[in-house]
Amino acid sequence: MNHSIKIKAFGENDDYLGLFTISCKDKEEYSSKTDEFDNITLENIPIIEDIDDINPILYSKIAINRVNIFLLEATQYEVSFEPHKEDLEAFSLFNYENSPLNLLNAPNIKVGILNFNSYVGKTFFDIKKDGKIIYKLPIEVRSKKIKYNEQYPAMIGDLSKYSSGLIFEINSPLYQSFELNENRSDTSYEDFMLLEYLFRGENLPSTFEYLSKNLYTLLENRIEEVPTSMASNIGPNELIDVFSNPQNLYKTKDDNSIWNNRTNGYIPIRINETRHVDTIDVPENRFYKNFLEFIESLIVSLLGKTEEGYVKDKLYEYKEEISHYLSQRYFKDISIMDYAPLNSQVLQKKEGYRDILEYYLMFEFGFKMNWSDITNDFRGYEKKLSTLYEYWCYFELIHVVKELTDSKINFEDVFEIDKQNWNIHLKEGVIKEFDLEIDNKSIKINLMYNKTFNKDRGTYSVEMRPDYTLEFIINSNNYKIHFDAKYRLNIYDESFKNQDIVKMHSYKDAIENTLGAYVLYPGEKDEIFKENELESVGAFPLNPGHDKKEKRQLVNFIQNLLEKLI
Repeated sequence: MNHSIKIKAFGENDDYLGLFTISCKDKEEYSSKTDEFDNITLENIPIIEDIDDINPILYSKIAINRVNIFLLEATQYEVSFEPHKEDLEAFSLFNYENSPLNLLNAPNIKVGILNFNSYVGKTFFDIKKDGKIIYKLPIEVRSKKIKYNEQYPAMIGDLSKYSSGLIFEINSPLYQSFELNENRSDTSYEDFMLLEYLFRGENLPSTFEYLSKNLYTLLENRIEEVPTSMASNIGPNELIDVFSNPQNLYKTKDDNSIWNNRTNGYIPIRINETRHVDTIDVPENRFYKNFLEFIESLIVSLLGKTEEGYVKDKLYEYKEEISHYLSQRYFKDISIMDYAPLNSQVLQKKEGYRDILEYYLMFEFGFKMNWSDITNDFRGYEKKLSTLYEYWCYFELIHVVKELTDSKINFEDVFEIDKQNWNIHLKEGVIKEFDLEIDNKSIKINLMYNKTFNKDRGTYSVEMRPDYTLEFIINSNNYKIHFDAKYRLNIYDESFKNQDIVKMHSYKDAIENTLGAYVLYPGEKDEIFKENELESVGAFPLNPGHDKKEKRQLVNFIQNLLEKLI
């Protein structure tokens, strides 16, 4: 069955520029249909309200995130542009290295094969005249492998948090020079994705509920003027203050009064009393309020840029929720933030407040820090999901090791940092050594990232480089297990499964002292192929947004392996 969409392109003055065509074929056979309206002709294209990850081409009459046309990653399309005039050029935005578009030679028409492979996100078909872009047609590329609207925001939220998390470390070389910056670049696409991540039940809504019952308070000294007869806490300072202000003194006519002998008959009518009261108007709560106001203003800004549809509906939903938060009476007692208390141990460590700090920095810096390994994949419109998934899995494995060993990993252990240029680069090789004790046996665990094994270091044949390696040292003996992040792997597809499991066998057989090698992939089924009680190969699922149970499975697997080893 052939699917195609034809779009007539018009310029600013409604002058006709040309015709874009996007088409593809699938094996399914069903009754054909054609829809035609405005400047669009659809042939066997579903008209949708909600995005799926099945149909190769989707069309929405109402723009979703300012996009009407949706394609799929790892799908081959034929695209063409028939210009109305010879001086018009199309597809110039795809003129870069590793472009997903392969143009073919054809007279008077631009024709090519388009395949985004594992890139997802927003891109454009464009038209140029005299070197200037005069028309851009937005296209959204969806993911097949993960639930795009659910797991992609979770993954970029986590990666954003990891990259900005460097700020949290007290000994961070970036920490002292960090200042909040109100001048944010235009990252509307990521902002909406991060809002979807932020408003998940376990994130901001949960944090808000917790802080509503556990707001941080400080004892504050307040001086109040009260009638002397009602004062309950009079000390030397209060008495000095009384007689320093004669307007509060009254001349008594009682000659027998104790005041007559001590104070010449003068007694205080009113007295300034110091009282100790709890206050929530502290820098940390001002920061919290400022963050909620920041999110509210961001939502309002996005609403002004968004057309009617799913995205706008969600933004209204988030606006209503954030307005509910800010309407709480206690916020009236919290004043405007005059500085960001970034050195506050409450913000960095106290439950709830650390989450607010993470969320703030996630929005402010998640896409600004120059994470040099993936700058080209993480910024801009198209995101190479396989690369992002590989980095995301690395941090998930770090959390597994932290939980297994009850240790702390500083960001300086993971990143090489260039303070001057705000560059961060993931360290390779042996990242950190951890200590673990099981049944009174001491175990050292080396965490390795992109460690190269060759004839001089660990293999008897060709050079190999697993994504991640854990080395266990027990009584001077060392054992290894390896992991590869395989975004492409589909455990239910024999061709993918065999190909990747075979690679795990190559790690296991060629790298010295290797007990096992395993694939991490975004799926549902784990499968382990055991050679004996200790040695095996296989695959573990690891899904953004639903990874707690899966991380626990990995922790249990490694712990069981170590118990068997000792």
